[in-house]
Amino acid sequence: MSRPPACVALVARTHGVVGATGLASVLLLHLLTRGLERIEFGPRTYAISLGIGLTYLLAAVLVWFGSPGGRLLSRVCSVLYLVRPQLGLDLLRIMASEEYRAHFTTARPLPPAS
Repeated sequence: MSRPPACVALVARTHGVVGATGLASVLLLHLLTRGLERIEFGPRTYAISLGIGLTYLLAAVLVWFGSPGGRLLSRVCSVLYLVRPQLGLDLLRIMASEEYRAHFTTARPLPPAS
């Protein structure tokens, strides 16, 4: 599988970094607070945090490989980036480009059967 265009790779890497950071934060917070009696997180907290982290990682994979659901999930995930307008608007501009959209519509040859 060849690398995607640079603009697609940037969006995928951004989603991947956000997802990995979210998952690492959950793990670090758990390790730091597990022995403290006054601070306790319930299962719902972990489920929501892990769900968000995994969603961003899924978006990164789908965008990288040009899967059909990748464009929609990438748009949904990009809402978080609007907190930082310079990053968010740049990524939205990339997602609106012809090169980015073409990555999801280009027919790719199937790998040879083994």
